[in-house]
Amino acid sequence: MTVTDIYEVINGNADRFFEWAQANPKFGLLFVSMLLAVWFTGLLLRWKWARHWQFGGKLWFFDDCKPETRRRVQIALVSAALIGCLTMFFVI
Repeated sequence: MTVTDIYEVINGNADRFFEWAQANPKFGLLFVSMLLAVWFTGLLLRWKWARHWQFGGKLWFFDDCKPETRRRVQIALVSAALIGCLTMFFVI
């Protein structure tokens, strides 16, 4: 088996996976909901990786806020996204 054969097998498996994912979008919503639930749990338990802002510690709207306020804003945003994903999962 050559490198080209291995590449073709992997490429074929990836194609089949993405075709399956397009045919079953509910599982994508469920996967995103699970990721959001882990992030939400991290925010509630004050895990450092969950509370870290990805904008170098600065976001123009929240520059003057306390870290606890930022955490509460993140909790509100992540919970809204989680509710939205779960609603779409159960309605669609």
